[in-house]
Amino acid sequence: MDPLTITGAGLTVLGSKDLLVKLLGPTADYLGSEVSGLVQKCNINLDFVFKRATKKLGERIDQEGSVSPRILRHVLDDGRFCEDEIAADYYGGILASSRETTGKDDQALPYLSKIREMSALQIRLHFAFYYEILRLYSDKRPNLGVSTECHQSGFLLPHEFLLPLFPPDKVEKSYWDMMTHSVVGLSSQGLITTYAYGEAETLKRNFPRANKNGAYMAPNFLGAELFLWGLGIDSPNGHRFFDVQLSKVEQIIPIPRGAERKHENTDKPTHPSG
Repeated sequence: MDPLTITGAGLTVLGSKDLLVKLLGPTADYLGSEVSGLVQKCNINLDFVFKRATKKLGERIDQEGSVSPRILRHVLDDGRFCEDEIAADYYGGILASSRETTGKDDQALPYLSKIREMSALQIRLHFAFYYEILRLYSDKRPNLGVSTECHQSGFLLPHEFLLPLFPPDKVEKSYWDMMTHSVVGLSSQGLITTYAYGEAETLKRNFPRANKNGAYMAPNFLGAELFLWGLGIDSPNGHRFFDVQLSKVEQIIPIPRGAERKHENTDKPTHPSG
């Protein structure tokens, strides 16, 4: 049996040598006979990651290219055990963004480490938050490489926005724990500039016109760039964050509404609080 051939129904990419070679280039040889030995559940999880990568590449998959073996190794190690759709989507995006002509570019490694260290809840909030940054600030196009402009690009996430991001069967008893875990987690990973959460009066220190309870967060360059890697963008760079057309960003999870941005540039940034 060909080492890249795998048995099992429904494995769209792992079951196709041609698609694997198109996606990974010569790096597909690293899979060897290991693919045929993966347990079925891991096959299904990893196949979903590869399907997401293939979809994100679109027509780029027909261009010459390869993925760094170092990137492939980490995607294989983590992707096979990834059952959350948004986390798997991020792995697929990084795989797609890593594909280039030399097959030696491993710039995605730090971003793979971020995903590996984040919970599914934190990844869901990261995606929803930066999706809203793109939606709310595309007209202003702030420079996310400048800290003052990052502070001015924050917005309020009321509880009504946050609730749908978390598992409905756990929200009633664990919402507060999940919310703080997610918000503080993004800060600890260096993916947002500042944050605050609690009642409206507390939030007014960062968001003077706050009239709802919830969380306030402001973006940064690193968080925006991780979002681009997750989208599978060619040559992701935080300075080109606002070049992305929102209409072409697939909502792998539903994005709630209700986020409120600051008015113009009238509010002064404050130090992080939580």
